[in-house]
Amino acid sequence: ANMDLESLLGKIKNQRYALVIRLLMIEGQTPEDVASQLSITVANLYNIKRRAILALTEVALKDKKHYER
Repeated sequence: ANMDLESLLGKIKNQRYALVIRLLMIEGQTPEDVASQLSITVANLYNIKRRAILALTEVALKDKKHYER
């Protein structure tokens, strides 16, 4: 499952989105730490996270359709 997630993260066009998902959701870093690493505000981080989840969902759905053929 971890390999599948890494594969999907690699397919996200905006690698910053993939990084945010990886740091927050996989590594479990705090939003404050991630925002500091990226030199952005926590509020901006949450906006990026929302867009990142949407991008991941889109990639996952495309990937699923590919395997259903």
